[in-house]
Amino acid sequence: MDGTWIMPAVDAVVVALLAAVLWRLRRDPHARWEERERRLEAIFERLRLLIAQSEGAARGLDGALGAHQQRWRALVDEARAEQQAAAPAAANDGTLDGDVIARVRTLAAAAMPIEEIARRVDMPAAEVRVLVGLRDDRRGARGRTRSRATTTAVHA
Repeated sequence: MDGTWIMPAVDAVVVALLAAVLWRLRRDPHARWEERERRLEAIFERLRLLIAQSEGAARGLDGALGAHQQRWRALVDEARAEQQAAAPAAANDGTLDGDVIARVRTLAAAAMPIEEIARRVDMPAAEVRVLVGLRDDRRGARGRTRSRATTTAVHA
């Protein structure tokens, strides 16, 4: 078998493919590309519009959150002012709730530092020291020895 016919056959196939490409190019391929570009531009324009709308909505939300935060801050300040106004009246009574005294004694018995007890029962540390000291003095007056945990709490 002679292989001389293969080269002209390959050349004919290449020429046929080249003719198909030229025929396809002659049918205005730019029209399809231009349409795709128009569609992409429309999509990008819609995206820009959505971004602008979302930025406007975000600004509105930020403003609303700022107004809510100001209202909450005003309510908290008002509640603190009322609490401070009510606190001196309660402090002037000169009496302590039995629960507070029991809680101070329980925490002191657990060897908790005075500052921590004062923070937990919302009392000045000096008053907590007095309450813990009174407890120890009464025990000493009865002839009992002080507990080691209470002594640690008083001197902490």
